[in-house]
Formats: sequence, C-alpha cells, structure tokens
Amino acid sequence: MKTLTLRPAVPDDAGAISELIADLMPYMTLDADGAGAEQFMASMAEPAIAGYLSQPRYQYQLGFIGSVLAGAVAIRDRSHLFHLFVAREFHGCGLGRQLWLAARTAALVAGNTVGFTVNSSDYAFPMYQRWGFLPTGPRVEEGGVAWVPMHLPPCA
Repeated sequence: MKTLTLRPAVPDDAGAISELIADLMPYMTLDADGAGAEQFMASMAEPAIAGYLSQPRYQYQLGFIGSVLAGAVAIRDRSHLFHLFVAREFHGCGLGRQLWLAARTAALVAGNTVGFTVNSSDYAFPMYQRWGFLPTGPRVEEGGVAWVPMHLPPCA
C-alpha cells in the first residue's frame, strides 16, 4: 500500500481537483463522452469546486504521492461523503481507503454521531460495500449519471 501525504485543500487547489475528477468522468457518466451529464460535469468544474472549498460545510483533504496529487476526499456537513477520487494510476493501491479513513476520522472528531452517506457510482459500489456502507435505495439514473444511495451506520 502506498502512503499518502495528506493536507487540507484550499481554494487555490480547485483547478487541480477539477482536473483529477475530469479524468475520471467516464467512471461516473452513463456515456463515456459525458453526453447528457453536462450539469453533473459542471458541478465538478473548477468554479464549482472553488465554491465548495469556500464553504465551511465542505471539508476537503488532498493526498499526495511525492508531489503528485493522487486523490481528493470531501465530507459535507460532517456526514456525507461528497467526493472521493483517486487518480487512475493509483487505482487498486489502497489510496481510496486511506483518504476515506482520514476524512471519516476528521468528521468523527468534529462531532459526527449519525454515520455517513454516499451516492456511489457503479464503479465504486463494491469498494463502499467492503467498507460497510449499505444501499438505502435502488440504483438511480438521472442527468447522465447513475448512483446508488448508501449509508454507513455510526457504529460501523
């Protein structure tokens, strides 16, 4: 397992976070070219990410391998896993778990007592299941993307 160097994200990181996410869009959109998911893709563009970073309800952390941005994680309102992205070259190396554990710990320290929710892509679904998340509803397809709503109970 590779070890990440973690640090909180700042508004100047919005471009790098957006670039990381843009490369991963085919894992999230129903069409590989993003057709029909324009609104979703705009929510991941640099201006949107800068907006999230400027709000205290979003807590972002970045993970680096050396000087390379390897991943990003964000928790909204101390309970919703809002973003979790790992650069393609690091998929399968355990970095997603390291990012998740760092974000989870920070949210628990900040007072989370209700557990966590996430809207999982099809690609990430098995990973979230391994971490103890359970589906709370059926798979949803809307706006060019698909997700499964999931919850991790507070004691998990």
